[in-house]
Amino acid sequence: MKKGILLFLLAILFSYSQSFAQSQDVTATGVAAVLQGDKAIARDTALNDALRKAVEQAVGTMVSSETVVENYQLIRDSILTKSQGYIQNYKVVSESPSPELYQVTITAIVNLGDLKNDLGALGILMQRAQKPRVLFMIAEQNIGQEFYMFWWHGKSEFKGQHYDMAASETALKEEFLNKGFNVVDSSVATGKIEVSNAYKIADLTDAGAISVGKQLGAEVIVKGKALAKEGPRNTGSKVGSYIADITASALRVDNGAVLGSARGHGVSRNISEVTGGTEALEKAAREASGKIIDQIIAKWSGEVSGGGLIQLTVRGIGEYSDFVKFKDIIQGQIRGVQAIYQRSLEGGIAVLDVEMKGNAQQLSDEIARKNFGGIPVKVIGASANTVEVSLGGAVSAKTMSTPPSSPPAAQPSPPVPAAQETSSFFEADEYLVFSGDRDENGRVGKMVTRPTATNPEGEFLMYHDGQKVWSKFFKAVRSAAASELQLGSRIYFFEGNHKEGVYYSPKDKSEARLESWWRDPVTDNSLVNNRGIVTVGRYRVDVSNAFVEKK
Repeated sequence: MKKGILLFLLAILFSYSQSFAQSQDVTATGVAAVLQGDKAIARDTALNDALRKAVEQAVGTMVSSETVVENYQLIRDSILTKSQGYIQNYKVVSESPSPELYQVTITAIVNLGDLKNDLGALGILMQRAQKPRVLFMIAEQNIGQEFYMFWWHGKSEFKGQHYDMAASETALKEEFLNKGFNVVDSSVATGKIEVSNAYKIADLTDAGAISVGKQLGAEVIVKGKALAKEGPRNTGSKVGSYIADITASALRVDNGAVLGSARGHGVSRNISEVTGGTEALEKAAREASGKIIDQIIAKWSGEVSGGGLIQLTVRGIGEYSDFVKFKDIIQGQIRGVQAIYQRSLEGGIAVLDVEMKGNAQQLSDEIARKNFGGIPVKVIGASANTVEVSLGGAVSAKTMSTPPSSPPAAQPSPPVPAAQETSSFFEADEYLVFSGDRDENGRVGKMVTRPTATNPEGEFLMYHDGQKVWSKFFKAVRSAAASELQLGSRIYFFEGNHKEGVYYSPKDKSEARLESWWRDPVTDNSLVNNRGIVTVGRYRVDVSNAFVEKK
């Protein structure tokens, strides 16, 4: 009896811990205008705003701020409008009523499990992973079959037995499609790809699955085995019981990393052996697919909030000192890089794992733009999770000791964007948002709620942290003409791209959104015509980085 009570209590504790692990504590503040003196309605509105912002914060831990911005309308309509459905419970921490505004601060527990499922159903998390294509490779043995059947054998017959698409593989595809995954159609592969005889087996190795996946353009492989067999049957009954089991794992094609693995079990009853086995296989596959999808979503969510590993292969290493310098610059000067782990170095080729808040495309773009102090670094390949670069080999000692026949060329300045490029840094609904009228430092935000006659503040979704703020201090800006760079004129300039004491315009729209902007009056314009430099406050600014307020 005592043992039974103990097991019951342990079960409750386990259930509680699982529930807690799927929840997140959030503090959020909601604000509402007090209309016609009705503070009760204003309080309710402010409380609903706080609940919505609590869910927004939880969404921000699962997907990037850029993804939130790009899909804000979809997220707002499908998730934020039912925000209370994701709140397990909440507590009002403080209230600040005033004649014009009512402010409510809460602590809330957000159910991450439901939120992940809905984000997955909307395909939002698929965008974070750049919409990978999934290929299924499941070897299946149903009742009445003597061997495991699998499509990568390359024929419609296997050892004299004809087979169609595996029931378990079909069920897996349906579940992944329902969650927004892109699925590769393996039926087009028969006879059109080269599969090594060594890989024409049911117990397919990871290397074999990856080889086939690359030929079909897949980014993720789900491989495994499924088996159905007859269960116990009541004497004299025409209805039999059938059981099925499946084991499957998900792999990244480019680096072989395991995204998830699971087992599934299914039971059915039917008069027909084949139908009963098929139903059991489908149930087992759906159980396994749910577990694998949850693991994949958790993996991607963790990479967004805490950073993931990107495999960086470095070729052409001639001098070890160049390689060390390259690593130091990656570690210290690439945004989002948190750590570098050296896995191997042999024959002038090194393999590194870069822990980074960002994806491989962002890493390769940053490397392509970075100056490595004379080391000829080139990006020669990239995929969703890998980057490959070349250091161009070492400079020989003879070349280094020979004096150059002509003076070395001056380092080129960053290119001045054309007018159409600078104007493209901002969309029509994007503004520089400041916390006060005299605040010099601002950030780019997307206006989601416009000011009204009764409320001069606009609501902005800020790109750099994914938070929403209300402010009446916001400016729409455009590139300044040279004639507008007069002494005392207020100029706005980008603060995140400076070199040798000069501030240059953003490299692209993404950088413009994520780094801060500054505003000050022009204090010196004597270098505008001959050097393209204007002094704003105490800062030297390239004229391509000078912006003025739109009127």
